[in-house]
Amino acid sequence: MAPKSIPPTPLVAPQEIELKLRVLGLETEEALHRLARSPSLARRQPQRRWLVNRYYDTPDQQLRQHRCALRLRQTLDSPSSTDATSRSWKQTLKTAGHTQGGLSQRGEWEADVPEGQLQRAALHGTAWDALDPDDAWFTQLQPCFETRCERTTWRVRRRDATVVEVALDAGTIEAAGRCEDFLELELELIQGEPAALFALARELAARVPCLPSSRSKAEQGQALADGSLHAVTKARRLMAIPGEPIGGLAQRAMADMLEQFTRNLEALMYDDVPELVHQARVGWRRWRSMEKLLRPWLGAPIDHTPLQPLLQALGQQRNLDVASTETLPGWADAWPGDAAVWADGAARLEQARCQQRCTVRRWLTTPATGLVLLQLAETLWHMTPTSADFTRRAARQRLARWHRKLHRLLTDQSGGAIDLASLHEARLLAKRLRYGSEALASAMARKHQRETARWLAEATEWQTRIGQARDAWQAGACLEQVGASEKQVYFLRGIGACMDRHAQALARRTPS
Repeated sequence: MAPKSIPPTPLVAPQEIELKLRVLGLETEEALHRLARSPSLARRQPQRRWLVNRYYDTPDQQLRQHRCALRLRQTLDSPSSTDATSRSWKQTLKTAGHTQGGLSQRGEWEADVPEGQLQRAALHGTAWDALDPDDAWFTQLQPCFETRCERTTWRVRRRDATVVEVALDAGTIEAAGRCEDFLELELELIQGEPAALFALARELAARVPCLPSSRSKAEQGQALADGSLHAVTKARRLMAIPGEPIGGLAQRAMADMLEQFTRNLEALMYDDVPELVHQARVGWRRWRSMEKLLRPWLGAPIDHTPLQPLLQALGQQRNLDVASTETLPGWADAWPGDAAVWADGAARLEQARCQQRCTVRRWLTTPATGLVLLQLAETLWHMTPTSADFTRRAARQRLARWHRKLHRLLTDQSGGAIDLASLHEARLLAKRLRYGSEALASAMARKHQRETARWLAEATEWQTRIGQARDAWQAGACLEQVGASEKQVYFLRGIGACMDRHAQALARRTPS
């Protein structure tokens, strides 16, 4: 059954504006202790409540398809309370809104309901009237999953009349026989401007390691139910919307890039799948490519220095992953030496991979990491999609400049072989051209879309070709670092040298 077309949420609808942060590497009491010492919360008495949230959907998940959530919430004064007077039930409808970098704005309607039963009357005058005008969905609603948590809240009031509610939720999600713990910070804007959320979030993130998170508890519960909660997040293909300025597409693309980066980072805390590391790095390279493409329009440069230890740890993890799971298995049959020597090198690499994962997770749980990611999210929020200076022509000109530079690097003008440093620079530029072209191709004028597609194909081809040689060199370097046999190290170096020469020869024949 095809999803119905839903009109936008009316401007008069109640709006929930919040910033969500995923707390990493801390137990609940330690997180509470650190938060209580932050200046904005230190002199405020927190309140504690215990919440049970039950989420509903139709058997064919119509609400999920429309990015909506309908829940019943029971509030208890204590986790073991049985006194009916200490309980309250609320029915809440949340609609799809605008989410990027952990900051979300969406429609929200709440109503008190008796005895924890869904009430259709409580949905009159809300977005449900457009979602389900004939009550066909309401009659099919059934519980899908449940969350239980202890919520600790602080109410922060500023002199400029800004009011923000800070909540630390510690609990579990139960869905389809699976159970997952969570520890999250939510900053909800009660009164004031969204900039206040980022300001307060920076203060808290300096004490508590966290990542901006764009995924609501409803989305987490749905993902847990279908087994995709910690799945690999890949880039989405975004198409230009008719009438949308190219800056709007650029902003949406960067939101997708930041989400790809942060979701894979978060999943790395729970899973060892090598593709998580790869896709996290892809998300970061996509973001950096767009930063460079949009540099004249983004304002002050962003300082990524505090993120470098994590990025370097991810790079080393990726080198070890590729060497262990791709390069060595791929060349094992060509190894002319003793099989035991090859097996020893593989075992050393596997041990180094496990140790490196601990290093990655240690940097993930460093507050400096979350602070930089918050800065990226805030930069995204401050972007002006309708900037008159950022046009399709300006974007094409910058992509064309990268393309010309790539060809200059790959074209031998002296008759000799292209040097390895130029090949490395060409690979980095190919990535930049590829990701910039992918992000903005659909917004280009029709006559330029074929040109952009050609640039994308060329950039992808060269990124792959030069990358294969690099992988062989890196495998040799990794084997040397872990103390493997010199024969095995030089075998991989020889393969890398041959592939470099092949790339150099092809570069000489690259047309300008």
